[in-house]
Amino acid sequence: MLLTASTSGSGASLAPSLDWFRTLVRTAERGGVDALLLDGQWGAGESFVLDPIPLLVALAECSTYIGLAGAIEIDHAEPFNIARSFAAADRLTAGRSALITATGARKPGDFGHALKHTTAERYARAAECIAVARKLWDSWEDEAILLDKPNGRFSNPDRVHPINHAGTHFSVRGPLNAPRPLQGNPPVIMRDASPEGFALARESADLFIAPESSDLAAIRRTIGERPRLLATVPFAGKPQACVAEIVELSARCDGVDIVSATLPADLELFVDEVVPLLRARGLRPSAYAGKTLREHLGLSRPRSQFAA
Repeated sequence: MLLTASTSGSGASLAPSLDWFRTLVRTAERGGVDALLLDGQWGAGESFVLDPIPLLVALAECSTYIGLAGAIEIDHAEPFNIARSFAAADRLTAGRSALITATGARKPGDFGHALKHTTAERYARAAECIAVARKLWDSWEDEAILLDKPNGRFSNPDRVHPINHAGTHFSVRGPLNAPRPLQGNPPVIMRDASPEGFALARESADLFIAPESSDLAAIRRTIGERPRLLATVPFAGKPQACVAEIVELSARCDGVDIVSATLPADLELFVDEVVPLLRARGLRPSAYAGKTLREHLGLSRPRSQFAA
């Protein structure tokens, strides 16, 4: 069973300090949480959103096993920037990074350079953006870098690929000017429960987080078998009730995403009182079995799509 913790809805009125995030990460890792989802927004009135890449890298220093996932506005972002940033983050976190897709967070006109796309166009752009980012991650095969100093060979050109993508929204030549991520591709996490979001998840997600009280069977039929399916569980300081809900959900999905109203207090209570009960029931391991986030999530490491 998977277990993630989200910073959405944390209730913080201002942008938290780095020490605040460090407390969350250390607490969640102490409880064996598979991943901390850093997709919260902070601030009064206008939302304050921290850039995920420097935050993930900063938090890697105070953690060893827990996955660290950051949100990107995928319907406005550029695939080359995403691919390069997460390739670096995945190496600096030792294979523990993940991308959370955020869609529809901006209004038309928020970006002066961007066209005012329809909903269908925004989601089509998002799907193409993810596909291009994966091509860029795969443009260097695992065996591409040789570092053969005696023979003056940095790489094997037969294993480095220009992607030559020419699509509706992007034209990208590649290859990426960064080594392949340690996970091959960092996992892509989605939680958009709109019809367009379900279609995007079916095509592009590794992990889908269903809203609270969703019909999980219907969502599974809609998104297909590829994404691992997690249910949302709000935690408000009632350990026994939370355990009962997780036990009930464990037969219907692949895991849960814990959402707390108050952080870090609720997370500390969850780790100290809920996790031991889950471990006693055999629903959580006593220690991390793997090192990368893909291993935590039970996802295989993909080979480059360009590999022979």
